[in-house]
Amino acid sequence: MMARRGPKIGLWITVLLVLICPGRAGAVPKNRLAAAFDATIGPFFNNQFTFGVLQGAGGVKIHYAKREVAHERGALVVVNGRTEFAAKYAEFFYDLRDLRFSFYTYDHRGQGLSGRLLKDPQKGYVDHFTNYVADLAKFIKTVVRPQEHQRLFILAHSMGGLISVLYCLENKPPLNGLILCAPMLQINTSPIPNRLAKYFVQGITALGGGAWYVVGGGPYDPAKPFNNNELTHSRVRFTLNRGLVARDPRLALGAPTFKWLAESFAAMPLGLKEAGALKMPILLLRGSEDVVVGRQGEDDFCHAAPDCRLIELTGGRHELLFESDPVRTKALTLIKNFLKDH
Repeated sequence: MMARRGPKIGLWITVLLVLICPGRAGAVPKNRLAAAFDATIGPFFNNQFTFGVLQGAGGVKIHYAKREVAHERGALVVVNGRTEFAAKYAEFFYDLRDLRFSFYTYDHRGQGLSGRLLKDPQKGYVDHFTNYVADLAKFIKTVVRPQEHQRLFILAHSMGGLISVLYCLENKPPLNGLILCAPMLQINTSPIPNRLAKYFVQGITALGGGAWYVVGGGPYDPAKPFNNNELTHSRVRFTLNRGLVARDPRLALGAPTFKWLAESFAAMPLGLKEAGALKMPILLLRGSEDVVVGRQGEDDFCHAAPDCRLIELTGGRHELLFESDPVRTKALTLIKNFLKDH
């Protein structure tokens, strides 16, 4: 009997800890995270956020989520990366709830619960990278409404980082700051030289293969093992995110197509070229073990931007907000301090 009651007791202990200390800034440690996600984090996201759909560029449906609070100290727009979706950031929003910020996020076209662009919904595809930027611009204009917030920030990860940089360059929004987590300013194509990979991708796309999966790519693999993944050292967060897709298979997305990669190769130099025009404070976080994006692109960007601070987190892979507790806690502390200081 005791063995059968143990898991329930553990769950209730987690619930009680959260209820007793609802305003604690510290993240839930990994040994309690799975239980806390079902007991408190998931319900926090599902019950305190409202959800909607807007028409993005070309009429594509863009799914979004928002949590607006009274007497806010600011607003934070989260622009996620390729393959990601709003619910994946539930833990992040939960950990920042004590800041009394309004939160906004959305699913990019072609992923999450937003409209897919090909007959095969598993393929990562975009017609034009500028459509991503147009979607963000409309989301901020119609849902976030910058004029209603005393302070406004964007936090962007990976592909979302490039989208956000291009959005800021085109629209010059009234941002108090921009936080970039492992931004996709360059793609790591090693051992193939970046320029050669770019020409190859452009050639395949020009010959009509834009809708093909990139070499070695395919549909989402629910059985993909944690070992040797390039995203995180955190087994529990890797498993939790896989579980979200298992619960709602509509969230699944496979590898990118040649067209997506060609559009990304064309867009990345634009963000680097005009970085000097970004006048707002910028915090750029990267992991020392990130092999997904190129480090030179991050270095060049932060050197060119007038007010950019680059901090490397030792032991971090690509997904810093879903990393092991020591790395993730450092990232959260840096993010919270940036939001408070600006």
